[in-house]
Amino acid sequence: MIIVYSLSGILLSFGLYKICLPSGRIATAIRNIHGRRDMSKYLQDALMPAARLITKLFPMSEYRIKRMEADFSRLHMDQSPQDFIGIAIAKSLLLALIGLLFVALGIMWIVLITCVLAILAYFQSVQDIRKRVEAQNREIETELPRLVETLNYHLEDNRDLISFFEKYRSVAGKVLVKELDRLILDMKTGNHEAALRKMDARLGLPSFSALCFILCGVHQGVDQHVSLLVLEQDLRTKERETFRRLMEKRPGRIKAASFILTVVMILMFMVPLIVLIINNLQSTGI
Repeated sequence: MIIVYSLSGILLSFGLYKICLPSGRIATAIRNIHGRRDMSKYLQDALMPAARLITKLFPMSEYRIKRMEADFSRLHMDQSPQDFIGIAIAKSLLLALIGLLFVALGIMWIVLITCVLAILAYFQSVQDIRKRVEAQNREIETELPRLVETLNYHLEDNRDLISFFEKYRSVAGKVLVKELDRLILDMKTGNHEAALRKMDARLGLPSFSALCFILCGVHQGVDQHVSLLVLEQDLRTKERETFRRLMEKRPGRIKAASFILTVVMILMFMVPLIVLIINNLQSTGI
């Protein structure tokens, strides 16, 4: 009977963990079902009163609110940071409270596992936002060297930044396209420099900050050809360094494959040389 209770507790804890924090594939698949709402959405609606009570009891700092608002803006999320954190805490508390039901059964280790899952669910939901933003930043940084190079060629004939961004967005990645659309709209409806600095503040990337400074100079009529060349070289160097660090984090089988490839390359050069030496020795009668 204890084994049955234990298995039931484990399955219940794991199921509640998945409901409180569904995977990206599950959430995407459910959102694509026309006319249906996923269980997580119903759970959020039910926990919203408790979430707002939690945010009143434990208010967030202004710095954290502004940082999360910037992240939510990047991800096009309509939810406020207070509601997001409140719901995340409410889900974790609900999972922990359900785990306490096993105290009556005397299965304390399941209670402990459920509480650990509740804590993990909270931190994973909070960190997921930051990870998605960082993934977008990496994608944008990957495209910046090509953007700078193309911009340098464009400025030789035309110094209109709006026309450049409108043309470049047709070949840009999905993440950069969204940012360029916002930038083009801000540039058309307001000041060019203000639009560039707004995008710089939104992205928070040092590499784009340097590009923003150069573009502001271009808008003022300053010749930035040399600055763009230097920036392009710096971005290329940073890109190679990032790629090198990424390769170092690859699994060991890739390193093993690289070692095998290196040995094969050495043999390709050494075998013909050894054969040549043997033939020469044989021709001389040695």
